[in-house]
Amino acid sequence: KGDNMKKIIFWLVLIVGMVALIGSCKKSDDSAATTAACSSSLSTTASGTITDMTSTMGVDNMTGTYSLSWYGATPTAGCIDNGSAISTLIGYTAAPSDTINMKYQIIVTSSTSFTELRTFYSDNNSCDTVSGYVATSYTNVTVGDNISNGDHGGSPYPDYGTKVSYKDTCFMAKGVTDTATAFINAMSTVSGAVAGTELNQSGSGSTYYNIMALNDNHSADTYDWFYLGPKLTTGYPDNYSVGDGGDVMFQ
Repeated sequence: KGDNMKKIIFWLVLIVGMVALIGSCKKSDDSAATTAACSSSLSTTASGTITDMTSTMGVDNMTGTYSLSWYGATPTAGCIDNGSAISTLIGYTAAPSDTINMKYQIIVTSSTSFTELRTFYSDNNSCDTVSGYVATSYTNVTVGDNISNGDHGGSPYPDYGTKVSYKDTCFMAKGVTDTATAFINAMSTVSGAVAGTELNQSGSGSTYYNIMALNDNHSADTYDWFYLGPKLTTGYPDNYSVGDGGDVMFQ
């Protein structure tokens, strides 16, 4: 009887240990899967089309890469080299303090996703030497109703738009210089960024609500213009200028 009891205890201990080991492995596997999913889904390559966006010509599609226009300027390849513009962006903590040139781009990556990419450069007027970058992948893009609003936020924003919601899914960043790395580590959702190493992690998971529009009327110039309002978590903005304001982009 004593031997039987010892055997029972032995098998109970063995089973509990195996369950704990399996649970530990599963947790590790789940973590690895999450990291891999975020790393692979955060694309910076233009692909696909987001359809049914309102435009000056009726309904148009959002595709390719759009670059930030600074007060109407359309810098070559999206490379912002205006010293005053860079100083302002640094002041808004949108760029590290060692930034000399910068690109801010929206890249359509599928029919339901896009990536917001900020790339910082430490060279002068060429956007060749990368000092760091920060990217966020937005998925679950849902295009809603079109709006027409006379109080749209003033020039240069249009008096029309489309309601769009999307989810903050993945985050990627890399600091090449120590200053850019410190800039990344100063973000509230980031810790442990190391110079020269790309950081990939899950996004906030928040769903944002926004308004967007296109201007594809080429009577004035050859550019397609993209208007992006300020993203909110509480509901769609009334116009392009509320809160932190929106952006005007071109391609």
